[in-house]
Amino acid sequence: MRQKKGTCIGDDDAVYRALKNLEIKPEKSRFYANIYCTKAHQLGGFNLAAYWKRKYRGRAPKEPWYILTSLNSLPRTLSIYAARWGIETMFRDLKTGGYNLENTNVNERRLMALVLLISIAYTLATLQGASLQHRTVVEYICRPTETGRLTERYSTFWMGLHAPDWGQSFHNWSDLAWNLMNLKPHKRLNFKQGLHALSLIESAL
Repeated sequence: MRQKKGTCIGDDDAVYRALKNLEIKPEKSRFYANIYCTKAHQLGGFNLAAYWKRKYRGRAPKEPWYILTSLNSLPRTLSIYAARWGIETMFRDLKTGGYNLENTNVNERRLMALVLLISIAYTLATLQGASLQHRTVVEYICRPTETGRLTERYSTFWMGLHAPDWGQSFHNWSDLAWNLMNLKPHKRLNFKQGLHALSLIESAL
């Protein structure tokens, strides 16, 4: 369980200090065994993994992870917590990022039916996204936005969900698109590659 930096932990001598005072630095980690959590509740029998991710492209998180755990090693704790982010990403897609389940305000019976429907739609979109990845057309659906970025910004779910929008937009504005392409004959090869990518995207949907 992730802890806030203001949470206090104590040792066997009942000495408590806030997590922010552990002096964890970027690219460093520590593992504290058998600690007590919060001075008010003094919950015991836990371990604490503290980890500050390294800088990437000159950027680093503003603070470390503080993870309260029953696991007995730092590598295992970090591995399982990192895997949890895949689940968190899925919840975000279902609640706000793709289907807006958060604002449906339906009753319990309709909510269960809606969750089932969304689960099917989510699975289909994810499978479509995975298929598109194998067809090497990812850069047409979600191009990198930062200079030097080589990996896609979005999940396979996002690609499967929005790939039809990309193709539909082209067809809605096909006359304008063809006119623009005719104005730049020296870019004909690039346009040909884009049209080929469009056919691959549509064949996967």
